[in-house]
Amino acid sequence: MNTTPNVQTMDQQRAAFALQTVDGLLQQDKTRQTELRRCIIQIPALIHMNGLGQALAFYRMKGRDSSHEQIYQLLGTWLCQNKAGRVFDGNEPDLLRAITSSDYRCYMAAQNEALALLEWLKKFATALLHKED
Repeated sequence: MNTTPNVQTMDQQRAAFALQTVDGLLQQDKTRQTELRRCIIQIPALIHMNGLGQALAFYRMKGRDSSHEQIYQLLGTWLCQNKAGRVFDGNEPDLLRAITSSDYRCYMAAQNEALALLEWLKKFATALLHKED
């Protein structure tokens, strides 16, 4: 019997989270899937052009129950979990508050981690979510 613990790299953890997330998004109707797919594909460019804080503020501004808000929340779930290797320690569950109360090093780590996660989300969203006809 193998007693070695199942150790995953951070990239494997990101991929697993992204796949689980996109699998959950498949429960939405086709119109919502198309919106979510578009939002996931667009946000990395927004982050590169404007920075993580500005991009997240824009997505948050789009309002409750929007596809943008859903992407904001899933990034917050990933970045604010109290797990080894995550950027924030879980004391602040709201991503914008966590970012604005952190130092520059932590902000840049959060931006890099968000972009790394979004690579996987974008791949799975493109492959699995409904796209416009």
